[in-house]
Amino acid sequence: MDPKLESGSTEKMDVGEAESEAVARATLLVANMLQRPDQLQKVDQYRRRVQRKKASVEAMLKTAMQSQLDGVRTGLSQLQAALVDLKEIKSGLTEMETSLVRVPELSEQLYECREEYVRHSQYAAAMENLKHIFTVPESVDKTRKWIAEGKLLYAHQCLMDLENSRDDLLFELHKLPHQNPNDTRMLKEYFADVQNLSEDLGKQVWIILQRTLNTVRKEPTQIVTALRIVEREERADQFALQRQKGSGFLPPGRPKKWREKSLSVLEGAVAQRIEGNQFEDREGSKNWLIKHLEVIRLLLLEDMKVIRSLCVPCFPPHYDITNRYVQMYHKSLAAHLIELVDGGLEDNEYVSLLSWVLNVYGGKELMGHPTLNINVAKLGPLLDNKVLDDLISKYLQNVNTNYDSWMARALELEEKEWYRSEPPQQDSDSHYKTELPQLIHDMVKQNLDVAATISSEVQVQVLISSLAQVRLFASKYGTAVTRYKETYYSDRSQIQYFTTYIIALANSCQAIVDVVVTVKSQFWKPGGSQQNDGKIATEFDALLTVYQRLRDLMCDYLLEEALVDLQEQFTALLTPRWLNNTEPMDTICLTLSDYFTDYSHLHQKNFDHVVQLSLNTVAVRYTTAILQKRLNLKTQEDRKMVAERIIVETAKLSNVFEQVAPDLVKFDSPCEVMKGLAEVIKVSDVEFLGLELHRLLRRYPDMTSDHLTALLLLRGDLGRLEVRQRVAEIMEEMRTQRTGPSHKSIFSHIHISTSLFT
Repeated sequence: MDPKLESGSTEKMDVGEAESEAVARATLLVANMLQRPDQLQKVDQYRRRVQRKKASVEAMLKTAMQSQLDGVRTGLSQLQAALVDLKEIKSGLTEMETSLVRVPELSEQLYECREEYVRHSQYAAAMENLKHIFTVPESVDKTRKWIAEGKLLYAHQCLMDLENSRDDLLFELHKLPHQNPNDTRMLKEYFADVQNLSEDLGKQVWIILQRTLNTVRKEPTQIVTALRIVEREERADQFALQRQKGSGFLPPGRPKKWREKSLSVLEGAVAQRIEGNQFEDREGSKNWLIKHLEVIRLLLLEDMKVIRSLCVPCFPPHYDITNRYVQMYHKSLAAHLIELVDGGLEDNEYVSLLSWVLNVYGGKELMGHPTLNINVAKLGPLLDNKVLDDLISKYLQNVNTNYDSWMARALELEEKEWYRSEPPQQDSDSHYKTELPQLIHDMVKQNLDVAATISSEVQVQVLISSLAQVRLFASKYGTAVTRYKETYYSDRSQIQYFTTYIIALANSCQAIVDVVVTVKSQFWKPGGSQQNDGKIATEFDALLTVYQRLRDLMCDYLLEEALVDLQEQFTALLTPRWLNNTEPMDTICLTLSDYFTDYSHLHQKNFDHVVQLSLNTVAVRYTTAILQKRLNLKTQEDRKMVAERIIVETAKLSNVFEQVAPDLVKFDSPCEVMKGLAEVIKVSDVEFLGLELHRLLRRYPDMTSDHLTALLLLRGDLGRLEVRQRVAEIMEEMRTQRTGPSHKSIFSHIHISTSLFT
């Protein structure tokens, strides 16, 4: 079937359907409009409205069709014009192809003309530079004279003329197809003095630029002249390099790179200014580094002000001279400081350098000065972190070395004081003291104050080192005290105030702890670095522990002296002589009272510790004497007498201790142990022994079977086999009744020899 016929029939079907659809919509519209009888009166009005709407739609359709027809007409006319243009282009291309066929022949015909043009160009260049060629010696002399007289702009203009003449002639030789090396060499030799003049002029420019910061205050025109020459040479370099890209020719000596050289000269001058102000060394002055750094600060601050106010107008804007100078000073100063570090620093020189680098350089005293308006953050650190870490590490090593030497010297002086024939000093509370705690406090505080001038992080590191050094000092301190004690006991007559100095030393241990607590609270604020907080806490706890032990050792030495004096009296306890003689216990009480009078010069914590230690020791000695069976008790009267004597002497001891430390004997006093033993000895009926022993074991669960055996054997009314049997039964009963861990009493320090039981 023909496609056209098929499409025509389809269009007819579409039109028919559209008409049917339109009739249906019109019928529906009319039905809606005429639903009520009163609407029949408006039929004419509805008809006119529909006609107006129809006319409007037809007008819109006509307009749309007209615009489409106009567009089609315009497109056809443009296509027609394009066709004409294409024909003209095709015709032109054909003519060009015909003409280009004759070009090779034309080139051969114009060869002689081209050769003549090259010769003419060379002659023209020679004519142009002829006057310079003939006046080269004269121009060289004139340029040299102007350089000597300081007329650098005139000299540079003449030099540029000479260089241009030379370069033009060399360029013409370069363009020849067959170059003669002899011509080129001869021309260069003829202009050889030009290169020397360029170097001489450059030297004068560099001298001016080296003195920029001084010259700009008096004759800024010299700086401007030197920079104008540098910029001219820079433009000549750019022209030469651009011409090289097209021709391959580069004049001799180009590029000169005078701008790069000028910046290098400025940087060298900055380095010289920084290095040239060290007027003293370590041998000449102890504070040479402090003075040197202060001179650098003043010089750099003044130079920065000059650069901002005087150099900026003289230098071209693209030099960005202020920031460039800042970078130069920053770089040169860093290099100079590294040289100082490599040369070796001593003692407080580490502090001076670190404080200057971390605080002064970037602070308001220098780069952060309000008038300079320098962005310090962009500069970066003056020294690398590696260098700073190495400096801080060496500083901490130096601090530790100083601690070692100082504490050794302090201990040496302290030890000499112990042998004096005068008692130690007393504080406002009549406590004996030495100067060592205050000296330690002063040195630690001084080191921390100095470290604070560097940074808070360094201060924390110094605090950790200080705690460690004070802790390590305890070992040397304890060794010296032990040596002091041994010297005293080798000949007690040679040291007059041993007891008072041991009291002072025990107080010093407590004072050192107090000093460290004060320093810690003053200089350590928790919540910073978790690692540092952990180190400080660990060192602090270790220090407290070691000085607590040292304090306890000195208290032991104090008590040891009293025990040496009372050794005979303790040996006499619970012996036949003791039964009718109260002298041993009276002597013990009087001696303890005398020593407690001396102990009153201890700090309260130390006094309480010594009294508690004395009470425990005396109770252990007395209880041991009871259990060692030094008496043979044959009758109940003997047992009763001994028990009552023990109770009386226990009361005497309690009274002595109650006078100096009432709280110690009120609650669970070790003296109650002796009373409990006396009650067991005093029991008259053997059958009731079990009750007393059970009561005793419940109160003192660390009593052993040996303790019970010795106590029962002291009574003298039980056989050894029966004693062992009773003890075994009681211990077994107590073992089944006991729950949980048992507390310790003085029985844990009493050991009975089994030889007493045989």
